Amino acid sequence: MNQDLPRDDREFVRQVKGVLDRAVGEVDPAAALRLQRGRLAALDARARRFSWRPWASGLAVASLAALALLLWMQPAPPLQHAAVPLDDFELVTSVENVELAEDLEFFHWLADDDQAG
Repeated sequence: MNQDLPRDDREFVRQVKGVLDRAVGEVDPAAALRLQRGRLAALDARARRFSWRPWASGLAVASLAALALLLWMQPAPPLQHAAVPLDDFELVTSVENVELAEDLEFFHWLADDDQAG
């Protein structure tokens, strides 16, 4: 890291490091122990505070994937055909109207066309 800094900054970092190293030597052991405990508690609190973020992002991605799959796999709505009233059905299938029964597909087409129009 020191090689990346300009020469003046390297000298400054060396001096600051020397002052801090001497200051550490002058701290009494009880204060050093309290500082170390405080440092460890702060690091532990920071680790616990950000531990939910990976889970939340994973849950969001899984939810979106499930929603996309649900929408993609949803079956197409059934075609809406008009129910043939029984009176018309009897009329079409009666013996007198055999010709009409032969053209049953035409009547289905006609009913679909009438619904669309």
